[in-house]
Amino acid sequence: MKNAIFYQLKLSTWTKYICLFAPLIFIAGLILAATLFAQQQTSPPPLTIERVRDNIYLIRGGSGANCYFIAGQKSNLLVDAKMTPDSFQEMLAEIQKISAKPLGLIILTHSDGDHVNGLRGLSQKVRLLAHRKTYEEMLPAVEQTPELKDILPSETYEDILVLEFEGTRLELKNFGPAHTSGDTIIFIPVSQVAITGDLMFYGRDPLIHKHKNGTFFGYLKTLQAMLDYRPEIEIFLSGHAEPVGRQEVAGLLDSLKEKEARVRQMIEQGRTLDEIKSAFGVPTPPPGSPVRRPPLVEIIYQEITEKK
Repeated sequence: MKNAIFYQLKLSTWTKYICLFAPLIFIAGLILAATLFAQQQTSPPPLTIERVRDNIYLIRGGSGANCYFIAGQKSNLLVDAKMTPDSFQEMLAEIQKISAKPLGLIILTHSDGDHVNGLRGLSQKVRLLAHRKTYEEMLPAVEQTPELKDILPSETYEDILVLEFEGTRLELKNFGPAHTSGDTIIFIPVSQVAITGDLMFYGRDPLIHKHKNGTFFGYLKTLQAMLDYRPEIEIFLSGHAEPVGRQEVAGLLDSLKEKEARVRQMIEQGRTLDEIKSAFGVPTPPPGSPVRRPPLVEIIYQEITEKK
């Protein structure tokens, strides 16, 4: 009987403890779940490499934009460099599993951080090539942070550069300011492939970096020049989209022209910029909110009205 009373008292005590701590345990569980979810959301996706055509490979995942590499006869050529040193070094390790050759050349398509900042993880001397304007756009950051001096391009070009890379002929072209002032498109004629940097976005408006002298009408010009290139390009590779063909690029160009025509028509009707932005569903930021990059509609409006 005493044992029964003892066990009953013990059970009653444990019940009190459970009732007391259950809410705390539940809250702790929620915090842990939220922490794990946040970590999953902030962790970059796994890095993968896929062959596109011939000796050209697409590198997805990690921190930063898509990168590409071309397997040469004696060395590898890398296009762009991810955003962090860790992702850059992981990318080099994955490349070695496919083509166990040294890195001989890096080409930068433009100066945005998600394409160039990974160069801080470069531990060897490698030729680094970009358009002259890309070099100039990277210079202010390097001047403020001297330890970044090694990420500056060691070689630059103007307008066009024909490059023979170990049996693969490349043509680097800049058609003028578009996404930035230093955009490089890498044409690989024998494979009918072009690597375009940030010149193709799908499902969202393209970015025009006005602070880097990018222009909407230059963007249109560059897209058209990519389609006009001969021999015809069949596969277009970009920093933030899957590989696409000519139809998708032509569709993107047409949609941007239609947007321009609509903005132009509303300007001729005497509509204000705020009215035009509202018509396109561009939200008005609340007073005192941080200054953001102007939306595409505003850039189109500015460039049309500046020409008048």
